[in-house]
Amino acid sequence: MSSTLTSTRPPVVRRPERRLHLGKRGRRTALIAHVLSSVGWFGVAALVLFLLVVAQNTGDAGLARGLYRSVETSLWLSVPLAAVSGLSGVLLGLGTPWGLAKHWWVVLKELAFVPLVVTDLLVVGPTVHDAARNVSAAHFPDPAIAHCVVLALATVVSIVKPFGRTARGRGGVPSGG
Repeated sequence: MSSTLTSTRPPVVRRPERRLHLGKRGRRTALIAHVLSSVGWFGVAALVLFLLVVAQNTGDAGLARGLYRSVETSLWLSVPLAAVSGLSGVLLGLGTPWGLAKHWWVVLKELAFVPLVVTDLLVVGPTVHDAARNVSAAHFPDPAIAHCVVLALATVVSIVKPFGRTARGRGGVPSGG
């Protein structure tokens, strides 16, 4: 007689994929929008950092004031570029096998998005606005450096795709939890 062993693990419930059908042209369009807006966002962040460094190190208060005003104007580009980057990223997550929560690299980029936008709106913007009004009281906003670093890391993560799949991406969630 042979005996069969029964597994004590709960069965894996496979959830149907909820993917948006983009088609080849739609995927390419979303990817191009995502890459261009992300590169633009990084470019604005690098420009802001450069202008802040020059403004901080010039001895000319008029030049510094003008540079701070240029940074204020540049920040108006940052949030729309971030919005296009974020929306196109979500569209790609929903419309491609990468998903929104199947791979750690995607999750890391999603987690970095919100603090970057909030920092732009609530820290860098107001600090630069104050500096443009009162150059003598200006101080260097460290979040501008962090912005560039995090955006550069997001780019590296997009290329390297580290850390593998999340539990959701490995094939399901055990039933009952």
